[in-house]
Amino acid sequence: MSYRRRSNRWLWSDWLALALALLAALVALRIAWVLFAPARASVAAVGLPTAAIQVPAPASEVVLPAGRVALRLGGQPGPVADIPAPAAPATAAPAAELATAAPPDATAPRAEPTLTPTPVPLGEVGAPPIATLAPTVAAAPPEPPAGGGGSTLVPILMYHYIRLVDAGLDPMGYNLSITPDDFAQQMAWLQSQGYTSVSMATAQGCMSGAIACPPRPIALTFDDGYEDAYSTALPIMQRYGMRGTFYIVNNFVGQPGYMTWEQLAAMRDAGMELGAHTVSHLNLTTLDQATAAFEIGQSKAELDSRLGISVTSFCYPAGFYDANIEAQVQAAGFTNATTTRWDGDYSDVLALPRRRVAGGTGIDSFVGLVAGG
Repeated sequence: MSYRRRSNRWLWSDWLALALALLAALVALRIAWVLFAPARASVAAVGLPTAAIQVPAPASEVVLPAGRVALRLGGQPGPVADIPAPAAPATAAPAAELATAAPPDATAPRAEPTLTPTPVPLGEVGAPPIATLAPTVAAAPPEPPAGGGGSTLVPILMYHYIRLVDAGLDPMGYNLSITPDDFAQQMAWLQSQGYTSVSMATAQGCMSGAIACPPRPIALTFDDGYEDAYSTALPIMQRYGMRGTFYIVNNFVGQPGYMTWEQLAAMRDAGMELGAHTVSHLNLTTLDQATAAFEIGQSKAELDSRLGISVTSFCYPAGFYDANIEAQVQAAGFTNATTTRWDGDYSDVLALPRRRVAGGTGIDSFVGLVAGG
């Protein structure tokens, strides 16, 4: 009995010693790991970008779109309905005054929105391009040299969105939208037929005979400055060597569904032309003289200042204009302007017609549109 108790006391002591030995071994291993393991990079040292950094997100191929399209009454081709008869041009204020005119009085009656809607929500157009600090930008097609040999008629196409829209859920949005696949097919056809897309500034020179216009010129215009012009239209246009004119509404820049100032700068750098589409997209013919002057002049002044360019191309919101508005557009420093008229009268460079590419336009209809409207 006494031997058994001594044996038990020895066994408990033995277990205690073993536990202490194991604990000492673990402490030694931990110290060795800290001393000799390779150093790991600190997350703080990496300097990850923050959400405050805004970098344009160009695709691997970048092309800039142009101009935009405004709806006509009833959505049908032909002259815009209910445009006031041309009045005698008013004495236009100098361009500098238009650019610096004070904003309209908040108590003054405001014009109703134009016929061009902004469908909400915007349709998805696939994955956006990945943002990079050093975007790869393809060179834009060169502009024709100066010194033309006679005027050349330049067809002007009018686009709004390049996106997918369910016609059943959003009929008006569908009517304003061309699918990415249809748009790519249209650009491929233009390239295969030897067409050269030109900016509206170049188209103006072609039609006046001031420059040597390329064979088969065509102008691609995009209204309003929607974000899919940058994320979807631009890569497709670049793929087929096309350029365009994009008409920007200043107050829409940076709003959901519209391009940001950084994206507009990327479009500029890719060789796209940026035109003005007023500050607020109001019907200019319903505004008083001072408000219209502000909408026209300030739109150019801000684009010029923020993007370091000289904007010369203008687009009338929803196509509404008259002789007085034309005079103000010219006085503000614009040299050409587009409407939503769909005819063959190119005699007035400040009221040029366009051919609207509506939603659902197949390639056969597109060919006929380009050939003769």
